[in-house]
Amino acid sequence: MTTDKYEIQYNHYDKQRIKTMKTIHTEKSLRAQDGEFENFHYQLEDGEQYQLTKGEEDWLCFISGRYCIYDYINNNTQEDEEGNLILTIDTYEMSEALEDDGISCKAVMLSDDSVLQAIFFYSNHNN
Repeated sequence: MTTDKYEIQYNHYDKQRIKTMKTIHTEKSLRAQDGEFENFHYQLEDGEQYQLTKGEEDWLCFISGRYCIYDYINNNTQEDEEGNLILTIDTYEMSEALEDDGISCKAVMLSDDSVLQAIFFYSNHNN
């Protein structure tokens, strides 16, 4: 299930406010699309957003200050109104951080079963 968030943007041409919908991917919404072979729905594009799970947040605290992927996530994450960490994808920066950590398509010390690891694997440019 994705979370729909709304933003108010100002259209300067029409001089009116426009309500736009922003989709935030969750673990549940992405896992619901799993198939038996390839799972390219984990391949997120620049600007798409993903809500970290509690376990992924704990992993992030554990690697704090130790790996480049932490810096990437820390620089691209915001907390929403409910206290959830929302990661905005930047595939180039993410790929560089993974490469700098020495494992070009996976984050160090993160379970292969996590959705965030699948996002790293399918979305990076180093494959």
